[in-house]
Amino acid sequence: MYLEKLALHNFRNFTHVEQIVLPKSGLLIAAAPNATGKTNFLESIVMLLRGKSFRAGHAECVQWGEDGFVVRGVVHRQAGTLTTAVHYHQPTQKVRIEEGGEPVSPVMFYQHYPMVTFLPEDTFLFTRGPAVRRNFLNRALVSVPAYVSALVQYQRSLKQRNANLKTAASFADLAAWTDVLVEHAESLWQHRRSLATFISTHLPELYQRITGEELLLVIELVTSTESAGELAENLANSFPHESRYGYTLQGPHRDDLTVTVDDRPVADFLSQGQQRSLVIALKLCAHSYIKKTINETPLFIADELLSELDEQRQEILLANLPTATQTILTTTSVPAIVKKRADAHLLDLRSILAAAEEPDDDFDDDDVDVDEHDTDTGDEEPIVAEEPVAEGAPAATA
Repeated sequence: MYLEKLALHNFRNFTHVEQIVLPKSGLLIAAAPNATGKTNFLESIVMLLRGKSFRAGHAECVQWGEDGFVVRGVVHRQAGTLTTAVHYHQPTQKVRIEEGGEPVSPVMFYQHYPMVTFLPEDTFLFTRGPAVRRNFLNRALVSVPAYVSALVQYQRSLKQRNANLKTAASFADLAAWTDVLVEHAESLWQHRRSLATFISTHLPELYQRITGEELLLVIELVTSTESAGELAENLANSFPHESRYGYTLQGPHRDDLTVTVDDRPVADFLSQGQQRSLVIALKLCAHSYIKKTINETPLFIADELLSELDEQRQEILLANLPTATQTILTTTSVPAIVKKRADAHLLDLRSILAAAEEPDDDFDDDDVDVDEHDTDTGDEEPIVAEEPVAEGAPAATA
């Protein structure tokens, strides 16, 4: 899969960019000084292919003083070429997602365009709570149709079961939602274990390739129970506790992906630089798994991936990045090693911003109209919402 064209209207600091044409493969380097719009550029691509930002709500992506934004693009997939668009209308807080000019549900849209992202805050993947790592699992698996279906149904049944726990007089009052929860938990665990096994097999070698350091890494998917049958039994036995808390205490929404060295969590054993390299290797493993599983090569998008690395480490890391499809990186300056690569393409964001024009007929008020197909951002589909990462309170989603 690759993104051929991108157009932006009132998205962040991109007032009107009629068309950016992107190379279909190799390294695309988006270069600009800090605070110029490098991360905004990556954010616009994620918005186009996910219908949401990786760091903010839709309203925060609207250029100051405007009443909405439009992001459009042309995407090539195995199934064919499609024009996609995301419209946001701030006065009504409505989002319209389109494929081929027709509205599409966020749940269906979310799984069509596989990608893997690396952001600076991903460095803290192992130092924060389990919710962050569950979100990593969900993002890696969201392009697998069977996983998406199970995750949506699980999240809905979990929400209903938690609501009923507040008034249920006995476990029998929860039977319908418990059965649905257990059914889809088994499917989620099957896919998560498959991904964890793949990571366990490939992560140590990949980490060694990009760092030159050999570590005895142990990767494990930690679940509250071993099977759906055991989950059903435990839920029945824990009803008195769950009714007291008003919350389902076991299931995939409590999973964690742990990585240890010599039985110690990597957060306690590795330096911040080592953890950063480990996260990069983990993201590359996810990229390989997605490609193997769905027979579609994901985009790889990374913000400041090469920062904090000397030239030798940059060269090693670049040699291990996927280049059979698009790999899009941001940087404040183009490293010398990149300039020597025949497959590297430079995108000067400063020139694009300087050449931005006022809206023309392609971007008029109709672009942000809303109708019965639009999505109210105040009540997004469960698959679209990320899990809260704050600790100290029960997590709300799988």
